[in-house]
Amino acid sequence: AVALVGCGTPRVYGPGADAVDVMSMQTARKNGALTAQVQIQNPEDEPMQVRYRFTWLDSLGQPVGQGSPTDNLQTISLAPMERRFISAPAPSADCMDFQLYLQEWELD
Repeated sequence: AVALVGCGTPRVYGPGADAVDVMSMQTARKNGALTAQVQIQNPEDEPMQVRYRFTWLDSLGQPVGQGSPTDNLQTISLAPMERRFISAPAPSADCMDFQLYLQEWELD
């Protein structure tokens, strides 16, 4: 069974945080493992690339096993007005919440 758990204080930050629309943010716990899922949308009439990274937080709000926000960024392309879900599993059972780092990336 999947139970949806509202995040305490999820935050979106980074130089691309205003470049996309965040439509929804949630966590789900399945068999004890927490997964974050965020729906983003390209609000522009031009395609864009977005780089992102989830930062997992413990019960005290401290990062769990992370380097800098720009380490291990994932890249996705979004067509004009496209909506897409991005997700990530928590690295440990100590994770209780997440932050999402976004960076708009220039198309080649």
